Amino acid sequence: MALPTALEIRLILGVFFQFYRRHLWLFFLFVLGLSLGSALLGAIQGLNQEASNRYHQTSALINNPISHFVRPIHGSKTLESTIWRALRKAGVRSAEPVAEGVVTIVEGQKVRIKGVNTLQWLGKGSHSGRQQNQNPSMQFGFNTIYISNALAERFSLKQHQSMQIAGVDCVFVVLPGLSGNTALADIALVDRLLHLEGKISYIEISDFHLNSAQVNAIIANKARLQSAEAQSFDSLSQAFFFNLKALALLGYVVGAFLSFNAIKLCLHSRQKLHQQLILLGCLQRTLVVAVSIEIILLSFLAALLGAGIAFVGSNALVAEITLALKGLFELDRHLPVHFSWVVVLQAFMLNMLVLASIAYAQTNVLTFYRKKRFRVLCVIGTGLIAGYFYIGSDNPFFALGLCVCLLLVFFIITPVVLRISFACIPTTRPLLKWMKADSHEQIRVLTTSVYAVLLAVGTSVGLQIMVASFSTALQIHLDSRLSAELYIRPNHIESWQYQWLSARQEVDTVGVFWQAEGSYQRNDSDPNTQSVRLISFGSHADLHQNLTLLSGVPPTSKTLYHEASIPRSGCLANEPSKLLHGIRLGQYVTIKQGERQINCEITGFYYDYGEQRSVFVVITTAILQAKFNYEAFGFSLRLKEGADELGLKQQLLQQFELTESQVVENHVFKKYATQLFEHTFYATNALNLMIVVIALFGLWVSLLTLGVKQVQPLAVLKTLGITTLQAFQIKLSQSSIILLVSLVLAMVLGGLLGWVLLKFVMPVGFGWSIPFLIPYQSIMVFIMGIYSLALLVSIAPLIKLSRYAVADLLHED
Repeated sequence: MALPTALEIRLILGVFFQFYRRHLWLFFLFVLGLSLGSALLGAIQGLNQEASNRYHQTSALINNPISHFVRPIHGSKTLESTIWRALRKAGVRSAEPVAEGVVTIVEGQKVRIKGVNTLQWLGKGSHSGRQQNQNPSMQFGFNTIYISNALAERFSLKQHQSMQIAGVDCVFVVLPGLSGNTALADIALVDRLLHLEGKISYIEISDFHLNSAQVNAIIANKARLQSAEAQSFDSLSQAFFFNLKALALLGYVVGAFLSFNAIKLCLHSRQKLHQQLILLGCLQRTLVVAVSIEIILLSFLAALLGAGIAFVGSNALVAEITLALKGLFELDRHLPVHFSWVVVLQAFMLNMLVLASIAYAQTNVLTFYRKKRFRVLCVIGTGLIAGYFYIGSDNPFFALGLCVCLLLVFFIITPVVLRISFACIPTTRPLLKWMKADSHEQIRVLTTSVYAVLLAVGTSVGLQIMVASFSTALQIHLDSRLSAELYIRPNHIESWQYQWLSARQEVDTVGVFWQAEGSYQRNDSDPNTQSVRLISFGSHADLHQNLTLLSGVPPTSKTLYHEASIPRSGCLANEPSKLLHGIRLGQYVTIKQGERQINCEITGFYYDYGEQRSVFVVITTAILQAKFNYEAFGFSLRLKEGADELGLKQQLLQQFELTESQVVENHVFKKYATQLFEHTFYATNALNLMIVVIALFGLWVSLLTLGVKQVQPLAVLKTLGITTLQAFQIKLSQSSIILLVSLVLAMVLGGLLGWVLLKFVMPVGFGWSIPFLIPYQSIMVFIMGIYSLALLVSIAPLIKLSRYAVADLLHED
């Protein structure tokens, strides 16, 4: 057999192109479904990729991935430069020092500045330097501060503008390759601007075959070696991106349903066209090759368009997500989002897989799924798989696997429930009999869109339950945690301030907030150390009543104690320590800070929403006697009943020479904390909204498909004497029943999904146990809104059909 010629294929593709020109809306639907789904996945993938690749370039913008950091010991913020010189002397040539801090440049405006060894540029050339000029040395200067275009616009700075900062003459240079809100300069200049006196912030090392034992011997107890892959952000933000990617994947599936409907419309519209091509002499295999090329081109176009939408969407969300990641997960730098061809490739492969699956689903091979025996086997199999996932639900993939099993069960039972709903309608009237008979075709055609609505609305309800439950738990947590009336944050903490506050008659108790950084080993068999934050609210247990223990018993002297003779301290650990890091009740843990240490007995666990790393609570005596380096943040004041809070605040402002922002009332602190957590749900809500919109759009496409197929039945009805209004009412009743049943099932599915998310996904992913709460009012408002929109979507095709004349309907083929 002769192979299809390129000319034949080109001619057929030309015919297909003309078909899409005449049916632009069909082309738009097809590409839109895959591109929006790709955009959802691509947006999250782009953010996650930039977060994971943030160390693939050094602070000096050299394209050399960072493998390790040498950071100050816990409790200290700087390193001696002698450590860097010792590393270089020992042969660690890739070690480069970095100094960071904040400087004031324009009218009190502050900017974070990073000092690097710019002499590297003379030998290697910087990435950004090459972008701006072929000769990096033309941009080199020890008094130069390099800024991004965003910073230049923010401070109205021009290229090569001179300015005196902290008594030092500086020149600003705009580098297009520099992103974010951090300026860059030579480390010698930053040392002068920040008065570091030769100290540095940390050391970057680009050597994946580094001899860790040699480096640890050099730095001894003066610093600590940390792998770039073991940063706290990487482990803590994993659940955050995992959940976002799972939600984006649901959006892709909903988008695929939309494309599936568009393909059905396309096949129906092109059926005659394919027959004509075959009559003109085109071989069947030539058509198959042309259609395959068409699918590849459309898949690539959808992937490219989706990647573009993802790039725009990622940059729209990056500010809020970065804020959440910095506040909750300790992200140490700004996240720029760039266009990625990797995202295009991934979306293209997914699109091809989906289209191949749709093509396979159109064959007769899959018709066996309609048999009752197969449905029963599917339900049993899904139940067994769900049981297996339930047993292993301490794994995040297994926890989300339970959600997938729920979706499969509802996918199986939804068509059955819809048919039962129509079967329960009384059959006394002829029109109702016709509606029941016609409902089988209606359900068959709309099944794909019903699945999309079920998936989108069910997911949305589940997320609403999760967000409402978390919000309620957070408010209860904040009411307990922020129980003092006033919080004072002086610039410098001194002992006389505590004594003055304690002597005030209006004050009931004075608490403090101390924080120290340290490390510990989970057990003797695990050589890896875990970072831990040590906090304290005072010198005895009564000052820690703001903590809510999992046991329901308030902290006492038996749970928070310090025995200097042993020495040993009673410690409370936060809930993530138990759920994520394997800390057990009664376990003995040694917290180290350099050569200093605190022997800790875990005496209880407390709720700690918003934190994922291990946090231990001790009394201040333990920190003082261990001589830990700690940071004192201020005082908390619980006032006596009837005390004049406003008058005391004014006295504090005068006595301690404070500003209004340094004396904060209880409700203001709660407002700040609540706003921080709201940022974490911005991306979730945006994805959720887009999924629901795609589902409604898919429903509209399915109704268009149904409308084309309903022409002949409607003609028969009108011929039998049914009025246009009666036909309109009966078709609208069909759509209403299908939508109502689908939304009720979606609510049930959403409730079960919300339960799984709160029972398994949240504890496993984030380390927080949250009580299950259903926001009935908001869910009902949401469902009624979706129902109204869905009815409006369904009315448009019905109006078009109802306006056909009988002759025109009978003329349709």
